[in-house]
Amino acid sequence: MNTGTVETVKEEDINEEVASISQLLRDGKAFVMRNVTFVDFKRVLEERFSTGAFAIFYDVGRECGIRSCQRLMQRHPGRVGLLEAVARYKRDELWGEFRFELDKDGTGEVYVANCFEARQYGPSKQPVCYFVKGYLEGLLSQAFSRPLRATETACIAKGDRECVFQIEQKS
Repeated sequence: MNTGTVETVKEEDINEEVASISQLLRDGKAFVMRNVTFVDFKRVLEERFSTGAFAIFYDVGRECGIRSCQRLMQRHPGRVGLLEAVARYKRDELWGEFRFELDKDGTGEVYVANCFEARQYGPSKQPVCYFVKGYLEGLLSQAFSRPLRATETACIAKGDRECVFQIEQKS
C-alpha cells in the first residue's frame, strides 16, 4: 500500500473509527477481548511460528495503522489534530496512554503508558509490542507521507515504566 496516498474511505468506516466504544458495542460493531485472551492468542502464534509471529503482528499492525490514519484524516486533516485524536481514541479504547513527541518530519519518540500489548504479557527480555510498533509505523508513515520506521526501545514487559518507540526515517 502506498503510504503517500489517501484512499477513498466510506463514511460508514470513518464513523466507526471515531465512534465511542460503548456505541460500537451497542451497535455490534466491536467486541471485547480480555487482555489475558489476547496474550494467549499471541503466545499460541509465537509457539507455532516462533519469530514469524512477530512479523505477523507487525505486518497486521502496520496495515491497520495505515487504514486507521486514512479514515481519521477525513475528520482530522491536520497532523497535530490527527495525533491528538489518535491519542484520545486509543486511550478510550484502552490501548494505553499515547504521547507523541515528534519533529515536523515525523521523527522522534512515541511513549505508550499502560500499553495493552505488554501489560499482561509477563516478563520478557525483549520488547513485545509488535502490533503497536507496526500500527505506529503505518499510521505515522501515512500521516507524514514518507516511509518511517518504529523501533521499540523500552517495554513494560521488560520492566520499563512505559513502552517507548523511536521513530526514524526509513532508509
